[in-house]
Amino acid sequence: MKFLIRTQVLALLVSFLWIVYLFILTFFNQPGRALQYMNWFVYGFAILFAIIFIFLTKKMINRNRLAVPLVLIPCLILYEPLMEGILLRVVNESNRMTLNFLSLSTGLIKFISIIFGVVVGIMFSRVKKIEKRPL
Repeated sequence: MKFLIRTQVLALLVSFLWIVYLFILTFFNQPGRALQYMNWFVYGFAILFAIIFIFLTKKMINRNRLAVPLVLIPCLILYEPLMEGILLRVVNESNRMTLNFLSLSTGLIKFISIIFGVVVGIMFSRVKKIEKRPL
């Protein structure tokens, strides 16, 4: 049961970081700010969040490969659409269109960074040794 709770907490954190990613990209996408560097921001933040996903996975999940579908499926199907819908209700109309565009255009980058972060985090985590207790 602890493992299932940990995977869902990780899926919620990944979804929340994706919403933060979209919000930061929307902020930088304003005319006159940093529009000419937009591709650098998209890929740079994707790499940053992939590294964050690696450390979160190492800390929370450890070495269990069953965590990959238990994190990715609820994250991509349930949590991200819910959080994105809440974010779209909060922002104004012009930012809503920008958020929709950025969500659709950076979807593959998001998917690759999440998979990379979770899989590499599982691969490089340590196996916890179970102590044998004498009877």
